Parts: sequence; C-alpha cells; structure tokens
Amino acid sequence: MEQSAEFLRAYLDRYREMFPVRLASVAAIGMIAGTLLTPAWGVMFLLIQFAAYAVFLMVVKQADRCAGQPGALRRVRAWTELLTLILTGHAAVFVWLAWRAEPHLILECLLLLVGNMVLGGLQVHLSWRGFLLATVPPSLVLCPMMWALSGRDPTVAICTLVFEIGVIAEAWRQQTSNRRAALARAERAVAAETLRHALEAAEQERIRSDEANRAKSKFLAMISHDVRTPLNVVLGLASVLKPRLTDTAQSELVGEIESAGGMLLRLLNGVLDLSKIESGEATAKPAPVDLREALQTIAGVWRERVIELGLTISVTFDGAPEHFRVFADGAKVEQTVINFLSNALKLTPAGCIEIRASARPCAGEIALRIAVHDQGPGVPPEYRETVFEPFEQLAEGRAAGGAGLGLAICKANVHALGGRLGVDNEPDRGAIFWFEFKAPQVELVDVRPEVLPGGSRRRLKVLAAEDHPGNRRLLSLVLDQLGADVVLAEDGAQAATACAEARYDLVLMDVMMPVMDGVSALAAIRAAEPALGRRALVFMLTANVFDEDVARYMAAGADGVLRKPIELPELARVLDRAREGRFVAAGR
Repeated sequence: MEQSAEFLRAYLDRYREMFPVRLASVAAIGMIAGTLLTPAWGVMFLLIQFAAYAVFLMVVKQADRCAGQPGALRRVRAWTELLTLILTGHAAVFVWLAWRAEPHLILECLLLLVGNMVLGGLQVHLSWRGFLLATVPPSLVLCPMMWALSGRDPTVAICTLVFEIGVIAEAWRQQTSNRRAALARAERAVAAETLRHALEAAEQERIRSDEANRAKSKFLAMISHDVRTPLNVVLGLASVLKPRLTDTAQSELVGEIESAGGMLLRLLNGVLDLSKIESGEATAKPAPVDLREALQTIAGVWRERVIELGLTISVTFDGAPEHFRVFADGAKVEQTVINFLSNALKLTPAGCIEIRASARPCAGEIALRIAVHDQGPGVPPEYRETVFEPFEQLAEGRAAGGAGLGLAICKANVHALGGRLGVDNEPDRGAIFWFEFKAPQVELVDVRPEVLPGGSRRRLKVLAAEDHPGNRRLLSLVLDQLGADVVLAEDGAQAATACAEARYDLVLMDVMMPVMDGVSALAAIRAAEPALGRRALVFMLTANVFDEDVARYMAAGADGVLRKPIELPELARVLDRAREGRFVAAGR
C-alpha cells in the first residue's frame, strides 16, 4: 500500500495542507528580520524561502499528475528531502548569521530558531531522512547559541539537549501519525474505487437484466398471443360442440379435447403469472366487487365438473350480504379460490367440497376470510409452509398431474391483497386452504333498464371485430348460443365504421388486426361518439393480457378486457350485464 498511487496522493494532500502555515511563518520571520536588522535581511530571507516553496509546490503538482507512474514515489521523496534541507538549512544559517551580526539579539534569534525547528519537525515528512533534515540543522545551530548565552553552563547545555530530544520525539510521533493517516486515506481511496467499480458492474448487470426482462416480456407476449389464438378456437369450438352431440362416445372425445386444452391453458397462465411473481409485478388492482356473487358464480361454473367427478360442492356465507361488497382485487380473489378448488377436486376421492366465506366489520373495514375444505389426504405439518413455494408439491399433487404453480400464485395474490394464507387439517380427513384480508366496504350501483315485457331475455346486438377466420366462426357460434345477434368486422377500420353507422349493445374488439389495430379503432370510436350522442360499451377481446397491455386498453377508453381463450362464464356475465345495464362506473 505504501508504494501505491493512493498513498502518494494522500501524502501530497498533506503537503498542500502544510503550505499555508509554513508560508505564514516564513512571512512572519521575514518581517521580524527586516524590523530587527535591516529590510535587506528580511527581503533576502523571503526571496530564498518563497523560491524554495514555489519549487516545492510545483513538485507536488507534478507528482499528483504522475502518481500512478513507476518510480513516482521515489522521485517525490528525493525532491522533498532536497527542498527540506534547503529550507531548514537556510533558516538555520540565516539565524546564525543574524546572531553573529547582532550579538545582542541572541534571545530573538533563539526564539526564531526554536520556532522554526518545531515547525520543521512537525511538518509532513515522506521519509525518515526528511524528518532528520528538518530537525538536525536547527539543532546544530541551537546548541552553540545556548552554550554562549548561558556562559558555557553545563546545566543549560543539558536542558537544551533535553529540549531538542523532546522536540525530535514529538516530531517523530507526528511523522508516524502522518504515515498512518496517509495509509488509512489510501486504503479508503482503494475501497472507494473498488466500490465504484462494483457499483458500475452492478449497474451494467442491472442494464443487462432489464434487457433480458424486456426480451422475456416480448417472448412471453408472443407466446401468449400465438398460443392463445389457436387455443381459443380449440376450446371454444369444443365447448360449442359438446352440448350438441348425442353420441356418448363422441361427447367423451370432445370432453377429452376440452380437458387437454384446459390443462394447456392453465399451464400457460401459470407460467405467465409466475413470471409476474418473480419480477415483483403481482400488485393488486382494487375495484368494487361483490365477493358473495363472485363465489356463487365460481361454484356454479365448477358444479358440472364436480358432478362429473362424483362429488358435491357447497358455498356457505357468514355475514351480512352488504359486507361482502368491498373495494378489492376481485380477480386475485377469484383466482385464489379457483386454485384452491382445483387442488381440492384433484385430491378429493369422494364427498363434499365446501367453500366457506365470512365477512365481519373491523376498524372501519371488512375482515374477510375465505376457505376451501376438501376431503383429501391433508397436508403434513412440515410441508405447510413450503407447499406455497413454486414447484413444491406433495406426492399426491404430482400424481394428480399438477404443475406446482397454483399455490405459489395464491401466495402472491394474497400478499398483494395485504393478507395472509395457510392450510390446516380437518380433525378426521381433509385439508382447509384459507386466506384472509381486509378491504373497505363499498356500495354497488345497480341500474337495470330495458328489460322486455314479461321478463324475457332480450337478444343483444353485438359487433365483434376479429381478423382470424376461426375466431370469427367461433364468436358467431358462441354469441348466438348466449343470445346475441352478431355483426362481424375483419379489421379495426370496419369496426369503427360499423359503430358510426349503427348502435350496438356491446362491441368485442380484437387488438392485433390489419388496416387498423384494435386500440386505434377504439380511439376512433371514442372520438366520434360526442357527435353521435351515444357511447358504445367496448370490451377488448385479446390474447395480449399482460398488465401493461390491459392498462393501455383501459387508458384508451375500453370498458373492460376479456382474454383469449374465451372464458364462456365471463363472456356470459358480460353479456348479462350489458343486457341489464349493470356496469358500474368504477368498473370502467
């Protein structure tokens, strides 16, 4: 470390700190000499001292520029030793000559010499030779002057010697302290430089990581769109075809297609959700939601599957209906319940699966607890924490064909809601997967205009913009089955024109289309509405459903987003609400 550039720079900084004090002392000695002797003595002293210090200052500046070069420390040491000898030697000789010229000024000369000796000894020294060169010349002059002043008294000589030893000892201590301070400063400089390089490396890693994340996002977006589009057709046509078949064997084959497609979709959704968890993007997006209605809808959608497995399902509520109407992320609640329910179906050989929900007012909010009780083998105590980690599964879960992502997604969802989750075992058999959180209570506005006389279901007029022929065919079949008359558009420009020419109860808008994409078409529709005096209800129907995509659609004026593959219960819910006018403002 003593041979490093940082060590040399630390010493050079100490020299710079020394210069003002040394120059002030030189100026004082010069003025005193000019006053006690003659101005010529003072001027001569100042010229030589200031010239030496000017050279000293240039040496320091040059050394600072060349601190990293080989031999820099050796050159600086040689120059500083030479200049120290010149400065202290000249001061000692000057005092000696002044005393010889004016013997009656011996006390004044002694004080100047002692002061110069102390200052020279306590100044910065890069080597032990420099230290000696700063203290020895004044000492050589001090001894004969004190001997003469004392009348050759041995006692005074001894005292003078003790004084010089004390000054030299203190100067040596100061020199040691300077060296240690320079070493410490050099070490700090090295540590700071190491830290700077580490920060630069970390920043480069962050940039590379951001680039990798962007590449991953693009890849996932491509996979999401390119896989969901054909999968939408497969699952949609299977769901349309299945209830129309009367042949049991054919119906079972279609059911297997539907099951396999559903498994592929769940795997795709799991991978996308897990990528959000890993990137820390699993944040809640609260909106007014009726969790009582949401849980009943989940049970209704899954009831047919439950019956096929020879099981039963029940939903029980503990709490007033209005306490289940809260401001929360309903999608995360639903996804968590569905994942718990999916696990329960895979692991329950027989019996009843129960969804239990409670809502209690608590400190101005509603404390909610939702639990799914199954009749499976239960979860051993040692696995109750790890079972919520990605790809951590019990043997029963692996045997049932799970991917090990569902409960990890549940954990991220519940944490985003600000709650907690866990699993307990029933006393006799089964497991209870539960989660709880708090949310503000809200009022849901329910407006129901335009219901036909007699309570019959009014057929909707729906505009569907879709460039994929298979998806257009699917939308025609599905919407007809759900009680809607469909007008099809092959691109965004056709959809914008159709909206300007006629009124529709609902517009389903694909995003990636030729001529004009869905977002541009939505902007064109919204721009034309003030002149038309009406507002279209527009839902984006797309395979691009990343959070940033959904935010872009909503910012462009969409009323909601439906994702591909089409989830028939969700589409049916949107149609029912469009039919009954039940879209609340907070849901837009």
